[in-house]
Amino acid sequence: MAESEILDVLKIIPTDQLLQHEQTLPQNIGYLKETMLNIGRLVDPLIIDKEHKIVLDGNHRLHVLRDISAQNVAVQVVDYFDPGIKIGGWHPMSKDFKPEMFEDHPENVDFEHGMAELDAMKGCFLMVRNDENGKKKCKLFDSCSHELRQVVEQQNALLSNFSGMKIEYVEDFRADEFLSRGYTVLYRRMFRKEDVVKEALAKNPLPPKSTRHIIPNRIIRLNLPLGMLSEPQESAEIMMREFLLKRINTNAVRRYTEPVIVIY
Repeated sequence: MAESEILDVLKIIPTDQLLQHEQTLPQNIGYLKETMLNIGRLVDPLIIDKEHKIVLDGNHRLHVLRDISAQNVAVQVVDYFDPGIKIGGWHPMSKDFKPEMFEDHPENVDFEHGMAELDAMKGCFLMVRNDENGKKKCKLFDSCSHELRQVVEQQNALLSNFSGMKIEYVEDFRADEFLSRGYTVLYRRMFRKEDVVKEALAKNPLPPKSTRHIIPNRIIRLNLPLGMLSEPQESAEIMMREFLLKRINTNAVRRYTEPVIVIY
């Protein structure tokens, strides 16, 4: 993406025009609101689908901006169905998960069969752990329905049994790493772009930690003053453009070719 194209994909959009695709976590909202008000800036723009204005990344930021009555938000607009944009997800994991904790009695399956059953929504979770030889031991929890929303509700019901347990989430591509470290991972069917659009348009956001979007040329560290977002949309657009041009013209643009770790 050339510097001139940065200006083309960054827009100011009224907050009331955007659709959430994922629910938010109250504890994250509180921390993020405090941080945003302390620094007085929107650090990263939201990522939205240009066709439906669905927030692909930044649902918590949108919640905070609405909470502080910001009229507008800075967004990076993308073509969601561009093949370069990928969608992944997260799997719940814990060192304390054991099959006997569940009321249902999951069946023993091999990993490939279990993953195929998840993909067909014939299972809601595939519980996986490594044995002493590093081989995957898998148990499949049957789904009560082959409809996406019902499968998600069944997953939530199962996880609600462990409110006092430390449950973490691992990116789908890193699950093997944590299996080798003694974690038990609850694999689940990854959401697809069509699922995201359908549920967002129905105003039925997916649970938190449902999706993980890989956006090429994601713009970060915009650091736009929050005061600009309280201006009328047209004025905010002009102010943001001037703000960006000054930084672009002083070569304040950096591209990362290596994986990065961002601490929010």
